[in-house]
Amino acid sequence: MAKIDAVRDALVADDQAKIDAATAEYPKCTDAAPVVVAPNQPGPHDKGCLTDIANGLGSKMGFRAPPVDQASAATAAVVLVREGRGDYLVHTDNWLVAIKTLRGPGGDALRLAVARKMAAAAPVVGSNIDDEKKAADALAAITGAIPGACLTYHLIGAGTDPAKIPVELSADHAACVQKDLTRREGMGASYGEGSFRALEGALSVWRETERALRLGVGVSDPAPRTALEAKLALIEAATQKIATKKVESLVQKQQVSAISELHAEAGVPIIRSKDAGADAATGQSGRDAK
Repeated sequence: MAKIDAVRDALVADDQAKIDAATAEYPKCTDAAPVVVAPNQPGPHDKGCLTDIANGLGSKMGFRAPPVDQASAATAAVVLVREGRGDYLVHTDNWLVAIKTLRGPGGDALRLAVARKMAAAAPVVGSNIDDEKKAADALAAITGAIPGACLTYHLIGAGTDPAKIPVELSADHAACVQKDLTRREGMGASYGEGSFRALEGALSVWRETERALRLGVGVSDPAPRTALEAKLALIEAATQKIATKKVESLVQKQQVSAISELHAEAGVPIIRSKDAGADAATGQSGRDAK
């Protein structure tokens, strides 16, 4: 456990130089081809860099999640504080359980790493997110903090050309976005479209992770608990400040369009295009025309 202890102790100290020293010796993860990972199936990094890191930390069984053991939890901590890529870890729910319940140095390292990254992301996430740039920035910040974050959040946050995002990983179709939208404070599986649909999914898992950290305080050792509570104060304050632009769902727009077309074919249009000349002739302004 000595190497896992070193990662935990560096995070307790909240010192970047000590964190760098405690994580430098382990292999780094890099991007894999974007793919959909089925529930409870290994992610593209599990048998590669994540297993190499876990073994380097002292594991005899490589990287495992589930169940999340001490070395796997510490591996996630290393990836979060060093690479800032929660999407490399896949399967958010495994990590939420570990954050809430896993005792020991690996569990403490995981909680502290998540709290450190969420606290750093707090100014971006805890704000009025009302345009595409702010939405992308928030998605990037959340991906860097939440273990198992949906790959779609990273792709949008990194500014990936939408045409290059596989359909099954797009905000409107990704299963992980839909799942996050059904969480306790999610907007529902059919909510919105595009970046703001993804944003609401990411924010729901952000709030879920915050609650997991609060529950995890109770199973943390004394020194990690003190450090964790300090970070949680920043995270919880930021969460209260979150405000987002609300958007219609793609399904709603399609339904309205279909109904409008049916009425138009029947000679009873319910949506009429504005015509400044005709409106002026009848005494209506373009703003008042319907």
